[in-house]
Amino acid sequence: MRRRSALLLLTLVPLAGCGASGSAEPLASAGTSADYAWPARNADLTSGFCFTLVRGLTEHQITKRLGGDDLERVDWNRVVRPGDGEAGARKRFFMGIGRVGNWSVIVEDNGTLGVTRELVKSLSKNRGEVLAYRGGGGEPGRLVVFRNGDLALDLDTSAPDRLGGNKPDQFRPTLQATGLLGGPAVTDPTASALAFMAARSGVTLTAQVMQQLEYLLVEVPQA
Repeated sequence: MRRRSALLLLTLVPLAGCGASGSAEPLASAGTSADYAWPARNADLTSGFCFTLVRGLTEHQITKRLGGDDLERVDWNRVVRPGDGEAGARKRFFMGIGRVGNWSVIVEDNGTLGVTRELVKSLSKNRGEVLAYRGGGGEPGRLVVFRNGDLALDLDTSAPDRLGGNKPDQFRPTLQATGLLGGPAVTDPTASALAFMAARSGVTLTAQVMQQLEYLLVEVPQA
């Protein structure tokens, strides 16, 4: 097993049940001062990454909806070191799933499941919600929001004014507040994208939180 996926999170407000396996307690450092630019400095994510938040589903429920297989419980180091992302794995996605409150956090090392519409839409059915960001690796970022089985927002950070999705206007105020719209172009949009996800979910994707989570390592067929 050489595939890697991982994620770390921290809530902006206290969340019930955070002491359970795979979850993390909120830390005092959470909030507007949270460091969202850390992925660019993380040697384990240099090839790119995809972070996905899924509301209301547990790790096992996510695996079942995606038709995948649970492998084992691992820590951050086991998920990302050493890792080669999806290189050489053309038929399966590999990812790590942790829990923070009512959200599951999926991390992929250079994977794309989180922004693959035909797969991820199933995780948002029945009034669910999915927030995902694919970034790093020297490529433009992609931010998506799925709601109730539909793609509500699709943003390519290289062309932020050309918003896609069924209801992009609903997200404009938050996109502007986090710097993804209406301001000067940013060289690395990751910090703004993770701030957007935190504003929508109440969950902050910081390096400190990621290192505290336990992950369920999962493999999912790509087709």
